[in-house]
Amino acid sequence: MNKPSKYWILLGTFFTSLSSIIIRFSEAPALIIAAYRMLFASMMLFFPVFMHSRSEFKSLRKNNYIMCIISGVFLALHFASWIQSIQMTTIANSTILVSCSPIFVAAINYFLLKEKITMKMVSGIAMSFLGTLIIGMGSSQGVKSSMMVGNILAFMGAVFVAGYLIIGGVARKSISAGPYVFIVYSVSAIVLFVMCFITGTPVYPYPIKEYLLFFLLSFFSSILGHTVYNYLMKYFSSTLISVSTLSEPIFASFMAILVFKEIPSLYTIIGGIIILAGIYYYIITQNTAMTKKMGQ
Repeated sequence: MNKPSKYWILLGTFFTSLSSIIIRFSEAPALIIAAYRMLFASMMLFFPVFMHSRSEFKSLRKNNYIMCIISGVFLALHFASWIQSIQMTTIANSTILVSCSPIFVAAINYFLLKEKITMKMVSGIAMSFLGTLIIGMGSSQGVKSSMMVGNILAFMGAVFVAGYLIIGGVARKSISAGPYVFIVYSVSAIVLFVMCFITGTPVYPYPIKEYLLFFLLSFFSSILGHTVYNYLMKYFSSTLISVSTLSEPIFASFMAILVFKEIPSLYTIIGGIIILAGIYYYIITQNTAMTKKMGQ
């Protein structure tokens, strides 16, 4: 089987970026949106995954299940902390801090997994993160204050999603995409609903419109978005995937123009150009490094 193009990562990012548009139409609590998103995604995957990979579930080892469960917990903790941070601090602060994930992914991969990172790759990461900061600076204009707890939760969200990507990258080496995402999404849904009960957030009933939005969020952002990431984890490093997802603000901004007539600021335009340049530079640098390694 041929190795898929790394530019499929950007396609996954496009579908993931739809989440901000869909969530804008919802009036449900943020934690409920996340919980039903994972629940519906698991339900949509159940029949196709078991029909295609039933035998693989029987052959999975205890260690495989443990890795998937840990990955699912990290994904749930990411949603829980990041969504809660949006309710406690500014969206700009939350978005900036959660975008720190590539830094954590690269650092953890370097120290624990011995994944080589050149200075040129670091430059690409820095460029992308700088662009995200510029977009955040433009979004925060006029905001007088923010709550420290919300900022800390957003920062924790970046750490949790980094753990999710790294563990997923390791797990996907020995598990196909279908069983992996089904287990991870199911575990994440369970953890999120438990958090709803703990926080006293009502899990039902909600208007039919809300459940339709939950379904659309699950289908586009999880099935067509995050599932693409999980599939590509077998072929590409978690660092490359996490850096490429920094293009999400760009896709979201363009869709906001079409749907909500929101014209991006100069900060967004400049930041977006820098993000794309950083992603392109990182991808090209990694291509060059891999080519040299194969030629040795």
